[in-house]
Amino acid sequence: MNLYGKLRTCLQLVLAPACVFVLDACSDGRDVAGGTSEDAGIVALAGKKLSGAVQKGPFVEGSSVVLRETSAEGNLEPTGKEFNTTVINDKGDFEFDSLDLESPYALLSAEGHYIRDVSGERSVCVLHLNAITNMEKRITANINLLTHFEYKRVLKLVKDGVPFAQAKKQAAAEVLAAFGVYIPVNSAEDLNIFSTSAADMALYHISIFVDTRDFIIPWNGEGNEWEYRMDPANTDCGMLQDYVDGYADDLEEDGTLSDSLIAPLAYTAYLYNSLGNVMHSGETGLIGRDEYDLMAERRYFHHLVLDHYLGFEHCDDDLWGESRRLDKPFVDDNDDWMTYVNPAYFLCDGHSWKFTTKGHLDSLKMPIPHGSGTMKDPRDGREYKTVSFEFNGKTYEWMAEDLMYSGETTVKHSRRGGVDVTPTGIYNWTTAMGLSESYMSRPIKDGLIDSLHQGICPAGWHISNSLDWEALITYVGGVNNLLNESWRTDSETASDKDLVGVFYNRFDFNLYPMDSKYLDLYYHTYTHKSFVGDIEKERSEWWDYYEEHKDTEDVEWILEYANSYANYRIYDNYAFEISIDYGVMTDNRRKAGRVRCVRN
Repeated sequence: MNLYGKLRTCLQLVLAPACVFVLDACSDGRDVAGGTSEDAGIVALAGKKLSGAVQKGPFVEGSSVVLRETSAEGNLEPTGKEFNTTVINDKGDFEFDSLDLESPYALLSAEGHYIRDVSGERSVCVLHLNAITNMEKRITANINLLTHFEYKRVLKLVKDGVPFAQAKKQAAAEVLAAFGVYIPVNSAEDLNIFSTSAADMALYHISIFVDTRDFIIPWNGEGNEWEYRMDPANTDCGMLQDYVDGYADDLEEDGTLSDSLIAPLAYTAYLYNSLGNVMHSGETGLIGRDEYDLMAERRYFHHLVLDHYLGFEHCDDDLWGESRRLDKPFVDDNDDWMTYVNPAYFLCDGHSWKFTTKGHLDSLKMPIPHGSGTMKDPRDGREYKTVSFEFNGKTYEWMAEDLMYSGETTVKHSRRGGVDVTPTGIYNWTTAMGLSESYMSRPIKDGLIDSLHQGICPAGWHISNSLDWEALITYVGGVNNLLNESWRTDSETASDKDLVGVFYNRFDFNLYPMDSKYLDLYYHTYTHKSFVGDIEKERSEWWDYYEEHKDTEDVEWILEYANSYANYRIYDNYAFEISIDYGVMTDNRRKAGRVRCVRN
């Protein structure tokens, strides 16, 4: 299945998790083993038990967990009294027993290796995570990325006079909202990557993102770079900790995240939504979820992140061809080094926003240089528009409209007594080539087709052959630049048929589809032995030309041209098939096709 096929499958699955997210958002909370307490006063605790789990992925057995007592004044200042325990298994579980505390507000921290979400392997790095909780009516409290991200923000809000319960609820909501997830959550320490609520799954997907970030020590140039980057031993653990701490530091002051922190996740979300990425190996095994459920949830999470970061309205059929400017950093995926651009530009193809460049947006409607004219067919007096251009030292003049010669409509009586009508301008291959009908099925005799074969075209003109099409498509830079908006269809149909794109009639060539269902078009053509030539020699000449001129002019198109040079030189090419985003020669002698004539 191709990427767009996978994308369609994923989109069909999105609705289910979307409903889960929405239903979750309709509730102020969920039943948990702990709960929250309104700040009705400071209550000392005696013989208190507390258990929980430490998760990035799950921290491994032996990881340390520390609980610090805070002052009875309720200001969350540590008293200096600490309690220590360790994680008891590779699920991250820990527990404290018989805690005597002068305040129910406790500061938790954990440090250790963890099971990586993606690979299921033990991490190379030791990670430190924090949490803060009210233990008065709580017997469980987890330590995870979101508790770490909110930690400093809660301390700041309480210091500013916000009651603890309100500060916790506000900070948890702010952290999730920073990722585009708007779900009321009373306590981040209630979340667990193995659970299935929308907030739990958001935690899991954020954990996955951190797990797939690049924290590799820069390569020193020795050995194989790929092997070096794939070796976990080359991970910069300080960079990992600084990255995780950066979220807590950034959220502390106002509960929002800087663009620099969210931009990498937004780009990951863009790729995931655009390409229909498959699951990473090991993910489903770690949390025991169905692969397709998890993939749909992942897609929805990334959808929220991307929409939040871009801030654009939904791209649909009504916005087809419109563009938006993003005044935030975005990864330039045309750059091998993954640099950022700011501003960034996006184009709506009727289905989703596609990252592009200002130059590409400007080029979409910028006319491709060409001459314009007319010609009159002396046989019936019909006048046609023409376009002309120079390519590779040769001047081409094409009819800019389909040939409509014959002056009559072919009528056949069907067996049922009805009438089948073939419109003018639609020919079978032998009619177009001016050959006997028998050649629709039998080999063509030598000498019947010339290198400039007139066929049904007027004198001085010939049926567009494979080299004519090759030169035309190469000159205009792709089939899309020959299309006009008559090729547009609704986004659902376009996605189903892999026909998504934005295109305008930049060359006045006036191609329009033969039908509105399949959006395909066929032109009769031919290849002749007399102009096949020495393909390898010609291709080598193009490569040499590229090397000589690549530093002085824009010749990048030559690489693609040279590499595909032989594609149209097969002797048995009889039709040029055009769809919304490609053109290709075929060996099928078409019973229904159109004709474009080229001046000799």
